[in-house]
Amino acid sequence: MKSHLEIRIQGANGSVKTFVQEDQSLASRILDGLHPARLFTTGKITIAGDYSLTAFVASKITRIDFISEEFACWEFPPEVSDLVELSEDEFHHQLRQNGSAQMEKREKPQTPGDFALRFLHVEMLGGQQIFLAIEFVVELPAERLNKIHFLLSAPALHFRLRRGGVGVLNLANMVRFTTYPGPDRTPADAWPAHHAVNG
Repeated sequence: MKSHLEIRIQGANGSVKTFVQEDQSLASRILDGLHPARLFTTGKITIAGDYSLTAFVASKITRIDFISEEFACWEFPPEVSDLVELSEDEFHHQLRQNGSAQMEKREKPQTPGDFALRFLHVEMLGGQQIFLAIEFVVELPAERLNKIHFLLSAPALHFRLRRGGVGVLNLANMVRFTTYPGPDRTPADAWPAHHAVNG
């Protein structure tokens, strides 16, 4: 029987547990009842099957994927038109295609109101690497880095999955993020240093 929803939960310890729902109406009820920003703010996330009940401590989860061909994505924050996960190969290919192969070179200023593409590399507790492409409306230079910081200061970040559905990161378990290209204005509190070639 085809599953209408696959729920994949990844723990900070590297564990992955997968659950499925074959009933379309129950799958829709699960998705309709969720709000990504509040997903990890409850103490526990509980999944009840016909023969078992599993509870996860929300603060120990790094990521949850809701995989479904019938579910596109929740709305993104204002000025963000798309946020999609890439494979590592796609990520590096896109960097080269978009002239960001020189990782440290920051882009030339853009006109406010235009659409721009940023690439985001996120590392979570346990070493999980996530590669994202963000399309957004260009703002004033001082506001551009604030947009990324705003996205990553929320309790959670959601994004489209290429195979259908949505992924949600628990940003309380984020170790670091790197944006490509970097902002055209360096933050005042940034340490001036470059990535080591093999680091």
